[in-house]
Amino acid sequence: MHGKILKNGGYIATFSKIKEDLSNKSMNEISEMLKNVIPDNRKSRAQRLKDYEAFLSLNHGDCIAVNNTNDGLFGIGVIAGNYYFRKDGHNTGSTNPEDFYCHFYPVKWLVTTYLKRNEIVRQGEKGWKPYGIIAPYSDLPGYIKRILDKNAITLNEK
Repeated sequence: MHGKILKNGGYIATFSKIKEDLSNKSMNEISEMLKNVIPDNRKSRAQRLKDYEAFLSLNHGDCIAVNNTNDGLFGIGVIAGNYYFRKDGHNTGSTNPEDFYCHFYPVKWLVTTYLKRNEIVRQGEKGWKPYGIIAPYSDLPGYIKRILDKNAITLNEK
């Protein structure tokens, strides 16, 4: 998932070429929409559909961790509300002026210190997939649980 931590704004967002509210869209409808914005690459469309499915499946209370691909962890938070859409809500920093984050969730950020991967993932421990971790507490990797424990943060298991 291509997520961006927006600590000061209290939310997480995902980049999208789809500039439409997805609140009431099925995965089939989103798949059709992707054909219009990624017309020639089935593999890329399939991956983006998985990304949307993961992002749109978030629920209030889900724990999220946003990483910088394989370098480090931006932060850990808890989803604090429902998905919302704001067209051209936040510029991605891209040189393309059309690139905006427009799909959001409010987040209560629990850990906001940047942590380098080699400081938190132990030898032999499986690291994260690029572009984020989304999970209920019981499914979080050990290193995320250790960070929460170290910061005396407890989450309710679902």
